[in-house]
Amino acid sequence: MTVDSSRWIWAAFACVVWLSLWIRPMRKKLGTWQPARGIARRLPTKEHAPSLLIGYASQSGFAALLAEDLARNLAAGGHPAHARSLHSLSALDISKADRMLFIVSTTGEGDAPDNAAAFVSRVMSGTLNLQQLRYGFLALGDSSYANFCRFGRELDAWLISAGAIPAFSRIEVDGARAAALDMWRQAVERFTDHTLAVDPLPSRQAVLAQRWVLVRREILNSGSPGAPIHHIVLRPKEPAVQWQAGDVARVWIPNNSDDMPMSRDYTLASLPQSGYAELMVREVLRPDGQRGLGSGWLGHGLAIGGELRMEIRYNREFHGPEATIPLILIGNGTGLAGLIAHLEARALAQQLGQPIGPAWLLFGERTCQFDALCSERLEGWLASGVLTRLNRAFSRDAEASAHYVQDFIGLYRDLLQHWVSHGAAVYVCGQREGMASGVDAALRQALGETLLEQLTIKGRYRRDVY
Repeated sequence: MTVDSSRWIWAAFACVVWLSLWIRPMRKKLGTWQPARGIARRLPTKEHAPSLLIGYASQSGFAALLAEDLARNLAAGGHPAHARSLHSLSALDISKADRMLFIVSTTGEGDAPDNAAAFVSRVMSGTLNLQQLRYGFLALGDSSYANFCRFGRELDAWLISAGAIPAFSRIEVDGARAAALDMWRQAVERFTDHTLAVDPLPSRQAVLAQRWVLVRREILNSGSPGAPIHHIVLRPKEPAVQWQAGDVARVWIPNNSDDMPMSRDYTLASLPQSGYAELMVREVLRPDGQRGLGSGWLGHGLAIGGELRMEIRYNREFHGPEATIPLILIGNGTGLAGLIAHLEARALAQQLGQPIGPAWLLFGERTCQFDALCSERLEGWLASGVLTRLNRAFSRDAEASAHYVQDFIGLYRDLLQHWVSHGAAVYVCGQREGMASGVDAALRQALGETLLEQLTIKGRYRRDVY
């Protein structure tokens, strides 16, 4: 090798080193090597697209089921999405989002569901600039109530007032009508530019109507000054779907005055292991003296051995905690149905040799003589340890220590605080007006607004109220 050729080789080597040192930081700066002209640039893939946020507000669990099913469906097709309840969303979460879907129920007389109450007070009470947000909106409601979809409409109006841009007009669903849910599915496909591979509507998959037979019916409070409470026992004609404590039975009622069949929802008072679905139905008397459509037919019109159509509706918002978690159950009237189902779940766990935590039932009705519902079963659970403590209030008994169930919260405030501080969950089931509102006010006074909101967010304060 000559001296001149050696110099050329070393010069070439130096150039290569210099180029590599220059190119490396440029790559870091640009994030990727820039291709030559004429070569297509690398485009973002679906995997790198921002996740679509689906916010839901659900009282009976249907909106939650819709939202979570839709998020899974989109994600399975390579379109990142995740569902979150409104109570877990902050003003910052909404402000950072550029695309959202909302699936929102209305409960009671036009109210926000329990898992949206904190969102209403923390986020909707403030002023936000949401001009960056495009969104789609599904409002769920029941047209038999005067304020159909009111909370959904209020939230939609608030979003628009904050500058958010609706991608399509709000879609409202009465019950779980398939036509409106189909319209929602098509709107979501256009909004996401994604064809949903699987029908994402749980109304067609997880809440199928089945045929059931009425095998037994009895009045639980014969002689009561209140309306009769019917204990309804149903047997499935085909293999029944599974359910758990907190789930709801939707019964379809014949309606001679209208071609459209009507439905009524009742919290299940039993578990599928028994082979039966049990309901507690209080008879309703209309101002004209006629019995209510649902309670009249179930309590009197349907003959023993007669058939009905019923759906089992998943209601995760009232599903119970782990069996070892201390549980405070509060309710009145037919709300005992949902509370009994949770105690049945603990009794089953105990029979299987599993550990269970303490349970405290606070229940209210009219008279001790006629309205001590399911007393024998409750006393048996006290003896077996499924139930640790039982307090019953009777509003028509002058000698009662508490006339309403919410009175117990003040009487046993220290004990209630002790249970909650040791991890207890609080479940309320029964009438919204009077009992549930009174219990909520008493709990806020006993535990404080902040703690009760924290319990709600953590799922330790749950309500199934009507």
